[in-house]
Amino acid sequence: MCTGGLGGMLFFQDPMSAHPHQSDIDCLCRQALVRNVMSCNTPTSAYMLINTLRTALHGEGRPELIPSHFFTLQSPSVVAYKLAQSRVIASHSAK
Repeated sequence: MCTGGLGGMLFFQDPMSAHPHQSDIDCLCRQALVRNVMSCNTPTSAYMLINTLRTALHGEGRPELIPSHFFTLQSPSVVAYKLAQSRVIASHSAK
């Protein structure tokens, strides 16, 4: 996911029970949001994703259908966060 080579993610979890690794699940979902990766958590959304991937990759394809795989995209909030972090690092490095 971090290298941009992931077109989509299917991740099913049991909504009726607690998960001892909930922080890992949250991290995975957050990374999908940050990296703009299509993610599915229901069978219906997974079916739609598979059909989209098939259409995008078949023959000459339609890469615009899965931009997270073919193009580097970032959420504007990630850009703002990285800028703020670089300022913090620069202010501490100057001392």
